[in-house]
Amino acid sequence: MQKILTPLDERLSDYSLLKSKESPSDTFVADHEKTAVRLLLSDFEVQSVFCTDKYWQKHKDLITSKLPDEKKCFVADKSIFEETIGFPVHQGFMAVGKQKWAKEEDLTFPILILNAIVDSENIGSILRSAAAFGIQSVLFDTKSASPYLRRSVRVSMGAIFQLHVAKSSNLPESIKRLQERSAHVISLALPKENSVHVSKTKTIQEIGKPSNLVLIIGNEANGIEESVLDVSHVIGYIPMKNKIDSLNVSHALAVALSHLL
Repeated sequence: MQKILTPLDERLSDYSLLKSKESPSDTFVADHEKTAVRLLLSDFEVQSVFCTDKYWQKHKDLITSKLPDEKKCFVADKSIFEETIGFPVHQGFMAVGKQKWAKEEDLTFPILILNAIVDSENIGSILRSAAAFGIQSVLFDTKSASPYLRRSVRVSMGAIFQLHVAKSSNLPESIKRLQERSAHVISLALPKENSVHVSKTKTIQEIGKPSNLVLIIGNEANGIEESVLDVSHVIGYIPMKNKIDSLNVSHALAVALSHLL
């Protein structure tokens, strides 16, 4: 264990002033006790741990089992810890992990696809709901934010460590390849008057529980892109009352998965 005496210690560059940076990287920060513990218990590579003495004493055995090189275990007083990361915390326990991306062809059903979802906290909530209802894999298009942003990892409560995540450079083409694997592709979208997709629009309840499910959710403001709707088998929607026409995307996902899975 390495005792940290100054927030300017160069070994803590991964943890320094976290709110001011979300730069592209092949690592990520788990910044909540439950999330950091789940990272340590996962098969993800962990590069370092930074915590206060309270959490070092509580999780020492787990930390050292994952990181036998104690030069990667940093411990500081709470004031030094908070000054390093740049904001006050209730839980002084963080870890840095190595991002892990699957290949598209290795994704297993049921699969969730994200189309242009940009809010990192929404993504974290989406991942948590997806894991809770049994989604195995998640495919992100190039317009969606990374699931490894700090806020996404934190809000997911470590759910991302249980999922296979992959990237698609061309979502309609990826969907067609999944259809070649007998995927049943459902886009979760609000019905539109005079839409060319009216004939394949059903309520979530009418769809039932298809095998080899691929469920697509779309942008918080604009929904799913037309090119993606065009290649979907079904457009599914959630009937609502009291003139409410939409839900937060993560809430809508949970409702849909409770019926589809």
